[in-house]
Amino acid sequence: MITRAQAEALLTLAESLEACERVGVKAGAWMAQGLGLIDIKLDGSDEGLDTTITGEMVRHFVADRLPKHTGS
Repeated sequence: MITRAQAEALLTLAESLEACERVGVKAGAWMAQGLGLIDIKLDGSDEGLDTTITGEMVRHFVADRLPKHTGS
């Protein structure tokens, strides 16, 4: 689970990554999973990075970690 503030921040990141994608700038990421760190590089080069990260990937991450509401 993530908090609402975390979800909002991640969705802002997703929007920014999608804007980069529209103009052809790739985002790569290096993740230190044990420390919970992500370093994002926006120069179109994947050199030295673990993975490519996209807005869609971030949106899926958020959707998977938000509490599911069953309705009222």
